[in-house]
Amino acid sequence: MLKSYLFMSMGSKGGTGKTTAMLLIADWLLLNGKRVQVIEADLENSGKAGGISHWFNDCLKLDIRSPRECDMVMEAAAENEYTIIDLPANSGAEIKQWWKEVITPEVLVELKVDVIAVGSITPYPGSTGGIFDWSAVLKDSCKYLIAKNMMHAKIQNFSDYYDSKAGQLFRKSFFPYEIKISTLLQEAMQQLVKTALRPSAAIEDKSIPLLLRQRIKNWYQSVFDQLEGLNIFRHFS
Repeated sequence: MLKSYLFMSMGSKGGTGKTTAMLLIADWLLLNGKRVQVIEADLENSGKAGGISHWFNDCLKLDIRSPRECDMVMEAAAENEYTIIDLPANSGAEIKQWWKEVITPEVLVELKVDVIAVGSITPYPGSTGGIFDWSAVLKDSCKYLIAKNMMHAKIQNFSDYYDSKAGQLFRKSFFPYEIKISTLLQEAMQQLVKTALRPSAAIEDKSIPLLLRQRIKNWYQSVFDQLEGLNIFRHFS
């Protein structure tokens, strides 16, 4: 295996939709025939709708409060073609300290792992600060993917991200990839949670009403189309 890729959520503020973003990325990779190792690090939500293991029963579960299990994140990434890790909210301290102490550019080169740090933001104030804090530690050791959670169609300006000095510096320094995740009708999301099927599989489940399946398909396909258009992997050196 020439190169491995680790998608790591930046576990900053809760309620921004980061697990949804990681679910969609994992689903996109799987639908494209990729071999994906999913890691659940949000152990308080393990198995619940708030944790990624709700959709991936065979995922690896690691406690990032343990330095050794932090190491296991990168070891797993080196052993798998694609790895997805969903971190708990407000988990920056543990990961950032580990990154400072252990994850040097030389380590990433030797392991042949490229990292994509995924940040999920909302139009509401305060959802972006943690991402900027993370980037101050991760710096240019990774690429950045920002998932803009369109929680309410009437609020789309993401002023913290686009207008603040910190946001402008972040975008100028790291040229992040960006995608939009639209709001899925509540009833459709409830069906996804009930079936515990990843979105691309849920549309084959006849227990979900047809029109809700179509809404789910339109929702995830919009994100998949954006991910395809980014050519993320082509841009790694």
